[in-house]
Amino acid sequence: MAILTRSGRAALAAAIKAQPLHIALGEGNPDWDTTKSGAFTFTADTVALPHRGLSAVSVTSPGYVPGTTDEAGNPATPPDGTLYAAGVDYTLDAAAGTLTRLAEGAIAAGAQVHATYRVDRPAEDPAATALRAEVGRRLVEEVAFVIPDPEGGIMVPTGRYAVSAEPTQHLFVRVRFDFADAATATVREQALFVGTATDPTLPPGQRYFSAAEVEDPGILLLLQHSVPIVRQPSTRETFEFVVTF
Repeated sequence: MAILTRSGRAALAAAIKAQPLHIALGEGNPDWDTTKSGAFTFTADTVALPHRGLSAVSVTSPGYVPGTTDEAGNPATPPDGTLYAAGVDYTLDAAAGTLTRLAEGAIAAGAQVHATYRVDRPAEDPAATALRAEVGRRLVEEVAFVIPDPEGGIMVPTGRYAVSAEPTQHLFVRVRFDFADAATATVREQALFVGTATDPTLPPGQRYFSAAEVEDPGILLLLQHSVPIVRQPSTRETFEFVVTF
């Protein structure tokens, strides 16, 4: 059985290192990491909520007062409303964002309910080729081969690394966005692209490019979703990644 050797992986890393690299910022979906609520009516025993990938779902009758608890801190049923129970009164498909009424439960056919839920930030899609809503990207000017090292000075979520003078299968990239880059944007996704082509009429020293100034985005190499980062003209965000081949 053929295998890809470490030296072969290092060769891949070296080939990527030799090409233009850009870290792009995107606004993602503004609904990520937010709580929504509204009134919905069961049609054919089903409610299709307007979002997918949900958590912390609460379904009540329209008169229920959210946050009502008993002395033990458990959800209480006030006289003017009902808190419905998942698995008893309805079933939930959190991924699809659908509620299904159970015939033996307390929700009447065709009833209106009040639903509150959180829209979760989705996992990164391995099949993605672009950001959902790119605002701009910056040329990566700091790229280095690294090796895993528990005492290394480079710290990323995958561990600690030290710079290597020899090619390795681990490639470290770091970029610091300038004050005016994507100023005032809310960033929820970051990506590393290889082989980006920008407008050739732009000044030679330009390092940050808006989405409109990118002629060919290149190949999406790495994708990350994050909590919202609100860019401000008074701050500079730094992004660091270690890509392992």
